[in-house]
Amino acid sequence: MNRRELIKLLGGTALATSLSSGQLLALGRDTHRQAARWRGAGFFDHHQMHTVAAAGERILPATDTPGAMAAECHRFTERIVADHYDARRQRRFVEGLVNLDQRSAARFQRLFVQLPAQQQDAILAEVESDAYQAGSNGADSFWRDLKYLTLYGYYTSEIGIEQELRTDFYPGRFDGAAPLGDPSQ
Repeated sequence: MNRRELIKLLGGTALATSLSSGQLLALGRDTHRQAARWRGAGFFDHHQMHTVAAAGERILPATDTPGAMAAECHRFTERIVADHYDARRQRRFVEGLVNLDQRSAARFQRLFVQLPAQQQDAILAEVESDAYQAGSNGADSFWRDLKYLTLYGYYTSEIGIEQELRTDFYPGRFDGAAPLGDPSQ
């Protein structure tokens, strides 16, 4: 994904949230800063945080670049859910995490975080399939929120911007006394 594609992705979300793509990027960057400062008990309990981290790592696994866990997408997700979701949507997200464990226990007799990667993938594929079968291409579902927040968190993190997209996020040196040169060129 290049920067232009990222802006289109964020821009599509901006339409749904009435934020410009620049505002959405700024919100993402600010959320990462907040999440980095907040290391105590937050909205998710310890197990829920590990479940979000494990699921995020399956959505964006480490390859030749770091994955969702290294980009701390789980902390990003927690901040967005806690600070920007209404009570109904927060409840749906937490119920979705509980459902991951219920499915894992029924199928593999273990919690989601205890499963090997292939079994976690199988559970997430079931959740995705159920979300799409419910209608609206999975919109307004736990799966949509989990996947979107993982992608949003990753591509607004320093790791996502600098290592995945290979974009220099910070502007270069400013020299206010540099000559402008010939304006006709």
